Amino acid sequence: MMELLIETRREEEVGVVLMNRPAQKNAMNTLMLEALIPAITAFAQDSTIGMVITGVGGVFSAGADIAEQPDSAGALRRMQLFADLYQAVVTFPKPSVAAISGACVGGGAEVSAGCDLRVATASARIRFPGAQFGIPIGSARLPLLVGYSHAKDLLMTARTVDGEEAFRMGLVNRLVEEDSLAPAALELVKQMAANPGSVTQKVLLNEVSMLEERTSEENTKLMQWQEGALK
Repeated sequence: MMELLIETRREEEVGVVLMNRPAQKNAMNTLMLEALIPAITAFAQDSTIGMVITGVGGVFSAGADIAEQPDSAGALRRMQLFADLYQAVVTFPKPSVAAISGACVGGGAEVSAGCDLRVATASARIRFPGAQFGIPIGSARLPLLVGYSHAKDLLMTARTVDGEEAFRMGLVNRLVEEDSLAPAALELVKQMAANPGSVTQKVLLNEVSMLEERTSEENTKLMQWQEGALK
């Protein structure tokens, strides 16, 4: 069953992870999260030169699957899996690119923000809805990508931005046509990986920005929020 929720393959030495729940707009439930994390870890440890994360059906991911209603223990486990997923993406040791079209919301937006770069189409609809529900998401990585002012705008209003606006504010690095999304993402990974110093630059950038520490702190806040919500 887990194999149906994601697909993994290699294209031109690049590992590709596809979220595969098109009927649910690739919303992430517990089973998908349990499949995503080891898939990312496997690409981190094998001979691939980098990774692309995307979704099937013209959609990146609608975020957490709100149709899944776990009990208290299940809710805590699912939130821990989200935290582990964000950490796995941020600490991925090779170049990573999110290829975004359609909905990219909540947990999906967090995953995309954890990648090194983002390629998107005009159809992308990116949203960090945490403020609407009181959930602390986005603050660890978004200010590093778009600056303090834009981050406050996106996080405090919880509004949706399309691919073009996301490109203008720097959240998206390349804006492409729909049929060019996958090739552009693959090419960007290969372009980064071709430089012998790209991984060193990634490590240094993550260190000076304290990205892993920021992500860990946000994950702690997420777990605290979830525990409080269950009381």
